[in-house]
Amino acid sequence: MPVCKLEYGDLYYEEAGHGAPIIFLHPPGMGRKVFCFQKPLARQFKLILPDLSGHGESTAVLEKVTIQKYAEEVLKLADSIGIEKATLLGYSSGGSIAQEFALAYPERTQALILSGGFAEVISPALKYEHLLGMYFVKKSPPTLAKVIATAHTFEIEYRTELIEHMLKTDLNTWFHFYHESLNYSCVGRLKGLSVPLLLIYGSRDFINQHLRTYERELERFETAIIKNVSHQVPVKKWQEFNEEIIGFLQKHLPMS
Repeated sequence: MPVCKLEYGDLYYEEAGHGAPIIFLHPPGMGRKVFCFQKPLARQFKLILPDLSGHGESTAVLEKVTIQKYAEEVLKLADSIGIEKATLLGYSSGGSIAQEFALAYPERTQALILSGGFAEVISPALKYEHLLGMYFVKKSPPTLAKVIATAHTFEIEYRTELIEHMLKTDLNTWFHFYHESLNYSCVGRLKGLSVPLLLIYGSRDFINQHLRTYERELERFETAIIKNVSHQVPVKKWQEFNEEIIGFLQKHLPMS
């Protein structure tokens, strides 16, 4: 069981494959298990899938949760593994951490991939989703875990695995991860993004309207719109998702 030892506890992660490293960053509460269907990418890349502090098997818990602190945590993880540069792949609010890492540590970033990502919360629907998450963390975490897991899969065994993993989340961490994601913005710094960027959205996802921010702020990036799916692209359309990742990284990274 590989762990990264931090001053505030141990960070658990899975590691698989060889080649250019990809660090996967999950949304509030979900932990690394949301990236179950990305495991085949280990045939071509080195995969690093952490349970961020306060999540899953990690014993580390941040005293104060911020997106910046999580980016620092990812840097410490990369240092502990001996990764000089990595691709950061953030799903949903995990994309906030990925963007912060790429902006704060460009010299350690090879590329940036966001699935259902946003530079800041601009739509009322996304704001409401964050507030609803915060409400249910306080009132009924099991209900929240069940709703999120069911939105990702109807396969009973995997859904149960997701629920059990989410219910290991430190509740203070879960609440404040939502809160910090809701209030995070890197729009004013986006023009300083210096690495290749791929934005992946489901065609039915209301979050894809946040694409306009990137169109306004950036001259160069790539977009993939996956048909017939909403927000849960890494799980529900994992074949297409993985293919987009492979094609993007083969184009932009030196491949061994």
